[in-house]
Amino acid sequence: MNASTIDTTLAPTPAVGHYRIDPVRTRVRFSTRHLFGLGAVSGTVKLREADFSVTEPLFATVHAVLDAASFDTGNARRDIDVRSAKYLDVTAYPDITFDSELVSLQEGKWVAVGTVTAHGVAAPVDLTLEELRHGDGKLILRASAKIDRYAHRVTAGKGLAARWLTIEVTAIARKDSIDA
Repeated sequence: MNASTIDTTLAPTPAVGHYRIDPVRTRVRFSTRHLFGLGAVSGTVKLREADFSVTEPLFATVHAVLDAASFDTGNARRDIDVRSAKYLDVTAYPDITFDSELVSLQEGKWVAVGTVTAHGVAAPVDLTLEELRHGDGKLILRASAKIDRYAHRVTAGKGLAARWLTIEVTAIARKDSIDA
């Protein structure tokens, strides 16, 4: 679907401009399975920086950087193992990034079609905007994605640790004052 033909009445759209996402007020949570799918694992990773721009006709770009070393499940032994060269190798690859230059409307929701780069490997990912609310001069966004760790060559623990992670982001964004 061509960006200029998208019916924005189907899903809320932020005003045209450049937005910065507040890392302190943003939560990036993940969930997956372990022990051959029997156990649930969830945790967080911290956002370093993120921003997005919206233009007319409707077009958006998104850029976000996560701190790989902040991977936290509440289990210190597991977290050290995941941060090690065996999995994320946060010494060599301290950032996990998401970049998108294509946002489309799919089944009534905005989807940022982009690339996640983790462990030095880029792979395609769709980030779906689940909720967008306006209030007090800010945007509150909730989005989700499924990440295939094998696509990033993070393959240790096959069978023991699940291949897929579900990412859920809750973020607060403010429009840059030069755009206001």
